[in-house]
This record gives sequence, structure tokens and C-alpha cells, in this order.
Amino acid sequence: MLTGKRTKALMAGGLIAVAPFAFAGGAQAQSNAELMRLIQTLNAKVESLENQVQNAAATAAAADTKATEAQKTASSGGGDMKYKWAPSMTFKSADGRFEMHVRGRIMVDFGHVNDDIGVQDRTATEFRRARLGIEGKAWKDVKYKFEIDFADNEVDIKDAYIQYRGWKPVKITIGQFKEFVSLDEQTSSRHIAVMERAGITDAFGFGRRIGIGFEGEWSGFGIQLGIHGGSDLSENEDNEGFAFSGRLFYNAKLGNDNGALHVGGSIRYRDLENDIDGADTRYRQRPFSHVSGTRYVSTGTIDYIKSDVFYGVELAAAIGPFWAASEFGWIQADVESGMEPMFNGESSFTNMGGYIDVGWFITGESRPLKGGDWGRPKVKNPLFEGGSGAIAIVFRADYLDLNDFSAGVNGGEQISYIFGINWYWNRHTRVMLNYARTEVDDGTCIVTAVCLWGDAEVGPDGKASIDAVTARFQVDW
Repeated sequence: MLTGKRTKALMAGGLIAVAPFAFAGGAQAQSNAELMRLIQTLNAKVESLENQVQNAAATAAAADTKATEAQKTASSGGGDMKYKWAPSMTFKSADGRFEMHVRGRIMVDFGHVNDDIGVQDRTATEFRRARLGIEGKAWKDVKYKFEIDFADNEVDIKDAYIQYRGWKPVKITIGQFKEFVSLDEQTSSRHIAVMERAGITDAFGFGRRIGIGFEGEWSGFGIQLGIHGGSDLSENEDNEGFAFSGRLFYNAKLGNDNGALHVGGSIRYRDLENDIDGADTRYRQRPFSHVSGTRYVSTGTIDYIKSDVFYGVELAAAIGPFWAASEFGWIQADVESGMEPMFNGESSFTNMGGYIDVGWFITGESRPLKGGDWGRPKVKNPLFEGGSGAIAIVFRADYLDLNDFSAGVNGGEQISYIFGINWYWNRHTRVMLNYARTEVDDGTCIVTAVCLWGDAEVGPDGKASIDAVTARFQVDW
């Protein structure tokens, strides 16, 4: 584009050059002053025209910029809303005060279980978890979460709560959520090391209940306190009892490569005398595989339990591609007053259990450990980017003892040895393969191989050996 000075010079030069011809006749009668005034007038008109062109170009550029920004806004939701895939749809308001994320997980299991006492030789499939829900925030400091599980051809409400985060780092949760107990229980099923959690988590009744919780973490020290009713959202009773749970932990960094050390402990007290479960308290567990149709250790239904208390300790560490974790816990069940003769004169009985596991990412990733639980590993070379994904191997020994011979409680003793391979296709997709050998000892039974308590099975000598091979295909969003 010609600049203003060049345009003026060319116009002036052109006029001077053609003047002798254009004004060959009448121009001779004009004075030089009149000619100069004509040139100045033309220059002024050229300058005015050039300014108009420049203003029009600037206006067009501004309109183009505005249109581009409008297009960007429209592509992110339009107006005062934005959205993104992470990996599912997340909606956000432009001011950051509101947010909603569609979440869910699908876990499809295949398994074969057989034992040496002829009780089961079973091949089965199941949706171990099939969840769909939403979570987000309202008015910036209020978080919410609601999730439903469709596994086992049933509809169960899982997390359903409102959480206030305006007093950082304190969080206050009201609704249905997990009791604050156990590292393995607090870790999401999306991130557990093997396909099933430790035996104590199910045998001792860890789970979600309606209540209020308080959480906070300061310089690696964390505290979690919860007060819950005795039921979850699937139950409605006049007198449901209550439960209290509390957990303390400390997380410290190890090295410079996402290393961490975790030390913790938890306690849970349940009032069972007035609880809806008080009339049929029992402690039991499957062998490692959830597709097993039989339990081999169980105290059976025990009446006259007024309360129980669980005590647990936790220790875990992650260094580079390696990790290790261990927990051990005891549950003491207190007998109702006057019922001690039914328990050999004892006023309580104790069951216990725990686990230890070690793992290694052979592809170099690390398993994140922070905030009191295990998190989602970052996959260095996802399959969708042409890589091989991430591969981890893990070994776990899981122990559960439901015997207290002094109180006449003889539920059996079980130990499982689990070897697993986890193949992460990307951060949100994983394939798991587990083999488990479970050994049961000291089960109570008669020669017909039916336990005296009525809901577990072992051999005539109180023993059983169970083998299980299971695989899982998992995706979450």
C-alpha cells in the first residue's frame, strides 16, 4: 500500500507533468498562483480519501477480531458458558462460579474360580461397577457429587453429597460418602492396585453412609472426621444407630521423582444395639475373586452385639516406578450385657486382618500417593499416541482372621496370595489380570462340609484351597 507522502508526491508530480498539455490553451491565461491553489486542493482531497480508506481498514480489522473472538466463545459453549472434554464433557461458567462434569466408570470382569473341596468350579462374568453421575461446583465454594451404580442388575446410589470448601484447607461434607477409614478403602476403585480391595474392608463393613464429615490437610498432616447414621440411602428405618470414623495421616515427599511416604491410622465406632444391622451382625468375606459364588470364612449371624470398634494402621511409600503398601486392623465387637455366657463368659471378641503389597511400573511411570490415598498414574506413551501404554506388576498377600476361640467365635482364617498385571492404555483405560491362591484354615464345620454358622463352607478338616483367575476391562471418565 502506498503511504500518504508517496501518494501526495506522485499526484503532485503527475499534475505538474500533465499541466502543460491539459491546459495548453486556457491554462496560459491562468497565473502560477491559481495553478498552485488547484494542486493544493487536489492534494487535500487525496489526503481525505486516504484517511477514509485507513479508517475503513481499521474498522474492518476490529470487526474481524470481534468475529474471531465470538467464534471462539461459541465453540466453547457460547456467551457466559465454556466447555471442554476432560475426558468427558465439562461445563463451566465464564466467571468460574459454576461447573458441572459428567462422570462414570465401567468395569467388566471375567473370572474362573474353583476349590479343592468340590463346592464350586465356576466361570462367570459381571459388571463389577457400572456407574454414571455428575459432579461440579455451585457458587465457587460449594462442590456437589451424585453417582449411581447399575451393577448386579440393581440401582444403588453411591456418593451423593454437598461439600463446602470456603474455609480452605477445611472441607465440610454433608450427604452420603465413605467412612474415613483405611488407605485401601479411601483409594478409588479406579486406582486400586489389584482388582479387589483388602479383605478387611468388606469383612468389617466399611462403606458409604449418610452423615457429615470434616477434612483438612496442613503441611502434609491430614485429619478426617465423620459422623454417620447407621444406614445408607437404600434403607429407611426409625432407629438406625450411628457410626463415628476418624483418620489421621502424614504424607512426606521422598526424593525428587514424585516419591512419597504415607503413615496413617484410623478408628471407627459403630452403635449396633439400636442399629438396623444390630440384629444380624456378621463378619465374612469371599476369597479374592468377587465372581466367587461361595464364602469360605464367616462368623455367621451373631445376635447380641451392641457395638464394635475398628482400629487400623497404614504405611505406604512410592519411589520412582516402585511402590509398597501395608495395613493391619483389629475389630472388637462388644456383647450386650447379660449375654456373656453365650460367648464363653467373654464380654467381647476380636477379629483382625491386613495386607502387604509391592508393585513396579516396568515402563517407568510412578504411582502418585498424596492427600491420604493413591491417585491416577500418568501414562508416558498412551496407545492412542502410538505408544505401548504403561505396564505395572504387583504382588499382594491379604490376611483375614475371623476366629476368637476364647469367645467361641470360629469364622475361619484366610490368606490370599495375588499376582497382578495392570496395562494402562491411557490415563483413563486399564486392563487388569489377576491370579489368586486362597488358603482357608480353622473353619468351623461338620462332616457334611457345611459350617455350623450356616453361611460358609470348608472341608471336614476346616480347610479349603481356592484358585481364581480374573480379568477386568476398565474405563472411567
